[in-house]
Amino acid sequence: MTGPDSGAGDAPWVLDLRGTGVSALPRVRAWAGKSLGHLSPDHLADVLMVIEELASNAYEHTSGPFCARLTVLSRPCVVVIEVDDPEPGRPEVRPPDYERARGRGMLLVDRLADEWGVHEHTGGKTVWARLGCGVPAREACESSR
Repeated sequence: MTGPDSGAGDAPWVLDLRGTGVSALPRVRAWAGKSLGHLSPDHLADVLMVIEELASNAYEHTSGPFCARLTVLSRPCVVVIEVDDPEPGRPEVRPPDYERARGRGMLLVDRLADEWGVHEHTGGKTVWARLGCGVPAREACESSR
């Protein structure tokens, strides 16, 4: 893990996920929650949902993610979430199928993120999402506590 708490400098915070399995998802969520504890509760909940869905998608549709990254920009308040995996190809937003218990992950990402996309590169891809605080329904990055 790197980032401000590790003495490695400013964000991005990086969590190495090589060699892990889907059982690492709670660790991903806990790491993100600890790294971004300064966010308002509603904004943090959205970020946690998105990072968990991107990592889960990498576990389900590839041989697993290499790493997850979080970057916080304070002006404007934006959290950038990135998950790297070794496979080419783009995740798809599919219409919900209420007959299935799964398959809504990218739909959630699409609805929660201000924008998301994929950067394909040698050795795989990075799936990223940006969540800003400027949406009227969301609180500011800094908690009012």
